[in-house]
Amino acid sequence: MRSLKWKLTINSILMCSLLSGVLVNFTYADEAGSSSLSVITTTQAYINHQTIVQQPEQNIVYHPTLGYMDYQQIWCNADHQLAMEHYQYFITQVCLERGGSLTKNWCTLSGSQQPLFYTFIAAYDLSCHSDEATIVHIIEVMPNIKNNAVVAKAWIKTAKSLGFQ
Repeated sequence: MRSLKWKLTINSILMCSLLSGVLVNFTYADEAGSSSLSVITTTQAYINHQTIVQQPEQNIVYHPTLGYMDYQQIWCNADHQLAMEHYQYFITQVCLERGGSLTKNWCTLSGSQQPLFYTFIAAYDLSCHSDEATIVHIIEVMPNIKNNAVVAKAWIKTAKSLGFQ
């Protein structure tokens, strides 16, 4: 049974995600830049709350000419299978709040089928003082992609090279 504090925290995170995605537009260029909190930032907050043993925050790698950000984080938890199930529910809600649907690890904008982000979660082989480790990887479109058609095309090409269909 979950504690009330845990439920309130998760609800707060989801509410922040919801509020950041209120201005959903059904064109790819508008959607890519409308959210003030990135999926990566929202996920970092979620992971920080879920972590038993604090891990150093991982850096975000920016690829401005290809139009995306790359992020990876490891966290220790009591049960990586349960952590993965909870993350899957969390990230599905984040995708829905941004006007998308999650299929094969890709969140795509519902109207135009444009890729918004990719996410992958798995058990990780790391010593966590008798706890288990989980790793999450996110590749997300950069918010300013609408300002440059060349970069927007590069993002689509990159997404396809990463398995987007």
